[in-house]
Amino acid sequence: MELRKINVQDVTAQWEYTTALPADENGLTNPYHGVSFDEYAEKVLPTLISYEHPVNMPDWFVPETYYYLWDDDRLIGEFRIRHHLTEALRNGAGHIGYSIRKEERGKGFGTAGLKLTVQIAKSIIPEEEIYLRVNLDNPASLHVMLHNGGRVVGQDESHYFVRIANPGKGRYPSVEEAKAILAEAELCNPGPWGDHSRTAAHCAEKIALYSGLCPEKAYVLGLLHDIGRKFGKRHLGHVSDGYSYMMKLDYPDVARICLTHSFNEMKIEGYVGNFDTTEEETELIRTKLQEVVPDDYDMLIQLCDAISGSEGVMDIIERMSDVKRRYGDYDQGKWNKNLKLKEYFEKRMNRNLYEAVEKDTFHN
Repeated sequence: MELRKINVQDVTAQWEYTTALPADENGLTNPYHGVSFDEYAEKVLPTLISYEHPVNMPDWFVPETYYYLWDDDRLIGEFRIRHHLTEALRNGAGHIGYSIRKEERGKGFGTAGLKLTVQIAKSIIPEEEIYLRVNLDNPASLHVMLHNGGRVVGQDESHYFVRIANPGKGRYPSVEEAKAILAEAELCNPGPWGDHSRTAAHCAEKIALYSGLCPEKAYVLGLLHDIGRKFGKRHLGHVSDGYSYMMKLDYPDVARICLTHSFNEMKIEGYVGNFDTTEEETELIRTKLQEVVPDDYDMLIQLCDAISGSEGVMDIIERMSDVKRRYGDYDQGKWNKNLKLKEYFEKRMNRNLYEAVEKDTFHN
């Protein structure tokens, strides 16, 4: 038994399954009920595939990936993963929706399929828990969720709300707590770095919104990427200070960004500024960098760091040139990588970077 991501090769089986699903059954809606094979292959399938990395979609749209459960050569069920929560999803359908072929229900396929789906979801979803919802009159589906570690946390007039733990994910503070952490840090070491961080947070949130990332997580990571500056006017030292501080608060997602935001090539030699760390701090940075495989959030904050001034958004060349003037040098590899990051996110957003981050109108 296996889960396969939606694909062109399985078009016939996917069409047969999707178009046979009722338009609305047990809360899972299907606008493609009864469409022809040609319409599915030419329009529906490309649309469903595009939902994983959406472009030009409304602000409320959340990236969604479709998977199908296969038992040998037979398609058994469909599972959808929504990549993060909005307020509507938090109080509604949650992260995962699924269905099982009617004649295969009651045979354990739902439990097996959800188990495989949750394993994938844990690598995607940033929240600390996976949210699910099930109709009150669908006890079989509720048992599927409970057998996969779910717990009922509430209900309304027609649904149970279920949560499955997602350990190791989502361990970053809320927006309000992050703002309080930054404000307290500025009292310890006042300076323009605080507003630089607010600009980075604004940019990260906007880019995430258009890139299929979690805007709230991006905002918090941008806001706290330089939090190590709380402990004084240090250069490389702010990296180790920030990492250690966030680990002490048990926010490893933020600690990682405190580490990676200064090293878009993931090597300590590219740092722009003074090496003012102890041997122990230097070894900490070097060792932890070697453990990291950069993800989209690492790259996002690296880019935002490179366009964020204390007063507002800067042109990336102007920002890097300003840093070069202040420190006397700027690693060429780091310079080139920042430009590649700009290109990467512009392609992913399908729009101009400065337009997305409101360069001409955003000011601290």
